[in-house]
Amino acid sequence: MSTATRARRPAASCPIRPGEPCTLCQVDVTGPQDCGLVWLVMGDDELREGVHRTRLDRQVGQRGGSGRTSPTS
Repeated sequence: MSTATRARRPAASCPIRPGEPCTLCQVDVTGPQDCGLVWLVMGDDELREGVHRTRLDRQVGQRGGSGRTSPTS
């Protein structure tokens, strides 16, 4: 099979920086699956929730709303 006909493998996205690709920012890492930073963040309830909130805020922002309400409204 030639390289021109082979299907491309999708680029892994970074779960810590939603919307960005994995840049292999640590030595000896092949992707998010063996990244120490991802392991630490996803193993901590508060940090994982923060990543989740960031992802939700980003989705709301892409739809045109802020996703947040003012305490005075």
